[in-house]
Amino acid sequence: MKKRICILLIFVILTSCSVNKTITEIKNHVKEIENRTDLNESITEFNTENLNGEIIGGTSTYELTDKKNKLYRIITETAHPNDSIAYFEFYYKEKKLIFAKFLQFSNKQTELDTIINTKLYFKKGKLIKQIDFKLNKVDSEKIKLLAESYIIEGLGTQ
Repeated sequence: MKKRICILLIFVILTSCSVNKTITEIKNHVKEIENRTDLNESITEFNTENLNGEIIGGTSTYELTDKKNKLYRIITETAHPNDSIAYFEFYYKEKKLIFAKFLQFSNKQTELDTIINTKLYFKKGKLIKQIDFKLNKVDSEKIKLLAESYIIEGLGTQ
């Protein structure tokens, strides 16, 4: 019995160390992307109108690519009709999502209130760690699908 517990304990420790090492590697990769000066940032913006033609929101998308159009990062900000704002950062490595950050703010009369603040780490398309800084939890699969939809849409990338 003690032998099984020891083996299980060793396995848990090794697995935990592996995940922490991967997260450190992802954080370092994100820092490298942010520090690169050879990447190009393109901006796409559009407004959302109601049936009367009044602007009720909009989206700005910032795409970071290299000269060969290889995608490294997408940031998107969306203003909703209810004055809430959604902010996403997606970081990619070899066209695979490795890190996502999601913030959602609610505008309560001149005061912004953070509703969602989440960081998600991925390895080989699988979620390895999710950190929710607020009580509102995020469905990691939806965030992953959203990040993948930006690659499918292209936004100028291959």
